[in-house]
Amino acid sequence: MYYLGISYGWHDPAVCLLKENKIIAICEEERLIRFKHAHLQVPINAIKFCLKKANISLRDIDKIGINWSSYEVLKHFNKPSIKKLPGSLFFFRDISRRKKKLQSILKLYFGFSPQIIEIPHHITHFYSSFPFSGFNKALSITIDGEGEKTATCIFSNKEKLYEFFIPNSLGLFYGRVTEWLGFKFADGEGKTMGLAPYGSNPELLKDKYSYANGKYWVEPKIYEYLEKTFGPRRTGEIKQVHKDIALSAQTALEEIMLHLVEHYQEITGYKNLCLAGGVALNCKMNGVLLESGLIKDIFIQPLANDAGCAIGAAAYLATQDGYKFKKLEHVYYGPEYSDEEIEHVLKEAKVKYEKISDPAGYAAELIAKGKIVGWFQGRMECGPRALGNRSILADPRNPKTVDIINYYVKHREPWRPFCPSLLDRAKKRYMKKPYDAPFMILAFNTTEKAHEEIPAVLHRADKTMRPQTVTRKANPLYYRLIREFEKLTDIPVVLNTSFNVAGEPIVCSPKDALGTFFKCGMDSLIMGNYLVRK
Repeated sequence: MYYLGISYGWHDPAVCLLKENKIIAICEEERLIRFKHAHLQVPINAIKFCLKKANISLRDIDKIGINWSSYEVLKHFNKPSIKKLPGSLFFFRDISRRKKKLQSILKLYFGFSPQIIEIPHHITHFYSSFPFSGFNKALSITIDGEGEKTATCIFSNKEKLYEFFIPNSLGLFYGRVTEWLGFKFADGEGKTMGLAPYGSNPELLKDKYSYANGKYWVEPKIYEYLEKTFGPRRTGEIKQVHKDIALSAQTALEEIMLHLVEHYQEITGYKNLCLAGGVALNCKMNGVLLESGLIKDIFIQPLANDAGCAIGAAAYLATQDGYKFKKLEHVYYGPEYSDEEIEHVLKEAKVKYEKISDPAGYAAELIAKGKIVGWFQGRMECGPRALGNRSILADPRNPKTVDIINYYVKHREPWRPFCPSLLDRAKKRYMKKPYDAPFMILAFNTTEKAHEEIPAVLHRADKTMRPQTVTRKANPLYYRLIREFEKLTDIPVVLNTSFNVAGEPIVCSPKDALGTFFKCGMDSLIMGNYLVRK
């Protein structure tokens, strides 16, 4: 049995192909068309990739699922409170036509229109997390801006306990604050999170949200309030008020989520927590939940945004047929390229290159010498975090590295932090509360040893870090690179940031990698067994 899950709608379209309970391929459309978030795009290229990876045709797919339900939209649209919302009629009409559009495009490319099963948006978020958590029982929360007008859902195992509807949405609340801060809505929320620790007053929005009895309320017109109270959207320098507002929004998010977890943990009795939905990409919030003492273990879908709904749609269909899933250990399910394909691109570009026998060892030597290295290996990782196959790597010991990469390589704000990839056995050395964190989606308080040895991968304001713990099983080559760096420096960590520049998706192909390398300040590029220098 083949199951194809398609996430298709406003942003982050993606595709997941399962064969029974095994993941064959996952791919985000943005990586293939080089349009970040791929707004409103049908993921036709991602579908083609998944089918090619399995060497099958669309007619071989037994069931296809998408991440929204026109029935759910109709149900919510008929509520008077929803009908009054700006744009609700447009949204209703758009989503009711979306299935026909998808079927017509599939017919254009593949010669027929397959049956497509509609699955409610938050159900696909849920099935992207709980079945892959390794938990037998868990409290699950799916939380985003909106999906068929639902903003948050609470689950006990597979039973839905409660749901919150817009305009009462934490995702929209945080997103509108992000927009007022001068960043892009549904894109720059990570910048708000990164800016928050520089704030000093978490009380500025205290009266704009409340929570009690397993419910919450947030001010739906927060953008208008901010403009009226603090002035228009930021277009210039970041001032203290912007830092304080970011901290206030982050504090609101953390307080409300702590309340929800505490309330529903008492009801269910479960100490395991699963999270999915775009808000679950907030690493600081996730770390606060883990360290709160309310829960024992946590699983966050690394593709927590709408791209992960493709996984959830496929998993929902497979689960209905009786299949069960093992814990998700990695997300290296994207395209890969042979040395022959890489060399062809290098020759075509007429760049100087050399073949090397030990890419991991060579990269470790370059990084130890202070070089910034583009690292392109194996199957592309999925999700918004680079996890060692499409990464830019550097020395974590030198705090000046942060400014160099932000300015000369990433072309982004100077206060943005970077993350560490560390050998799994080094957790105790650098985390105050050691924990497996393979997906760079949890923030942790750090030890004095971390402050001394790896300052370039700690947040400058609060000394937290968002690590990727690397095991030999999950990524043998990347593990070896970090191990070789440790042999040279006694530091089992490298600085790891995504292989892209501001405003662009993470690179997918050798051509993408080469283009990015030559338009930014990286020193060397290692693709497969080939080295390119500047």
